[in-house]
Amino acid sequence: MKSGHQLREEFLSRVRPEQSFHLLFDHIPGVLFFAKDRSGRLLAANRALLDLYSYQADDFWGVTDFELLPHSLAEKFREDDLKVIESGEPMLEIVEVFIDRQGIPGWFLTNKMPVRSREGDVIGVMGTIQDYDKQRELLPADMDISPALDFIGANFNRDIAIPDLAKMSGLSTRQFERKFKLHLKTPPQQFIMKMRIRASCDDLRRTRRAISDIATDWGFYDQAAFTRQFRKIMGLTPLKYRKRYRPD
Repeated sequence: MKSGHQLREEFLSRVRPEQSFHLLFDHIPGVLFFAKDRSGRLLAANRALLDLYSYQADDFWGVTDFELLPHSLAEKFREDDLKVIESGEPMLEIVEVFIDRQGIPGWFLTNKMPVRSREGDVIGVMGTIQDYDKQRELLPADMDISPALDFIGANFNRDIAIPDLAKMSGLSTRQFERKFKLHLKTPPQQFIMKMRIRASCDDLRRTRRAISDIATDWGFYDQAAFTRQFRKIMGLTPLKYRKRYRPD
């Protein structure tokens, strides 16, 4: 009798090379799929990823992240891709930002794995992307950190002390930070910062308010601190973001 491993190898060896397993991702809600070659060119994607960037399939093949995103963000994605390609090891549950063509940011959880040829060589990278914000929706209603999440949602533009969040959750600071990162894949302070940046993006796109006012309204000490954090997360300065994405 053949072992399970033998049956698997026999099955996979009989699959036609052009069999499009990736098309299954067109029918899985909330999941984006991509595959790139070693040069970073996108050569496979599901419908949801094409819709995110407002592309038709024929126009998308061969596009790189540098054509879709601000340069600094594209550099970060390329850096991660190369780590996977060179090591042959996956990178899982990466929290990162994407920007659609309207400039609306979204935070996602990305998993990246190497694509191997029949000979075993790494010929690219493939991955899945899921909505980071959905993580909270998956938490049980009685989750220990729920009171802290509610408080952050209502007060993220103010100074928030992590020990205070831990106390309202009935946990030590260390327990709270560990549990928060376990469920939301990012430390609480970074989570708060991402909420501030997202709110400021909406302000920059929709209003003509001074950037210094936007900075202080969303919890930053001054415009310099705001610009530094914004560029770190979004890949460009607030002024460049506004010029690129605010409708005339």
